[in-house]
Amino acid sequence: MKHLCLQPDGDQRLRLSGLDPVILDCLQSLPDILAQRDASGVRHRLFPNPTTTEPESNRDWQRLITPELHHLFAAAGETVTLDLAALAADPEHNNHFQITFAADHLNAWMSALNQTRLILGELFSITEADMNHTDFNLDQPKDLAVFRIHILGYLLQLLIEHAGTA
Repeated sequence: MKHLCLQPDGDQRLRLSGLDPVILDCLQSLPDILAQRDASGVRHRLFPNPTTTEPESNRDWQRLITPELHHLFAAAGETVTLDLAALAADPEHNNHFQITFAADHLNAWMSALNQTRLILGELFSITEADMNHTDFNLDQPKDLAVFRIHILGYLLQLLIEHAGTA
C-alpha cells in the first residue's frame, strides 16, 4: 500500500493509483458484497431503528425514511460498480492498478465502502476482538472478511481525508 495515492486528475476527476493486487481484490469484491445488503440481519444493520423506546417513531422511520436510504445506498453501489469498470494497469508501478472516476462520485465511493464494511461485519458476526486480531488466515472466510474490512477502512480514510481538503 506504499504506492496508494488519491489525487485530482483534471478539474472534475479523481485518480486512485497504486492499487496493489490485495486492494484490487477488495475493490473487485464490492459489487458481490453490496448485493447482499437486503439479507435480513444486514438490512437491520444498515437501516436500524432510530430509537429503542418509541415503537411508533420506529415504524414511521422504517416506512418513510428507510426506502429513501435504501435507494441512496443502492445508487452509491451502482455508481461505484460502474466506476470499477475503469480499473486499468498503473503505468507508474508494476503489478499495480489505478482507477479514475468523477470527483462528484466521491460521496458514493465513501458510502459504498462503508456499506461493504458493515455488510461484512454483519454477515460474519465480526466482533471487536476479531477486529483487533493481527494474524489472518485468508483461507478462512471470517479472517478474509476482517482483512477486507481493514483494507476498505484504509481506503475510506483516504477518501475522507481527501474530501476534507477539497
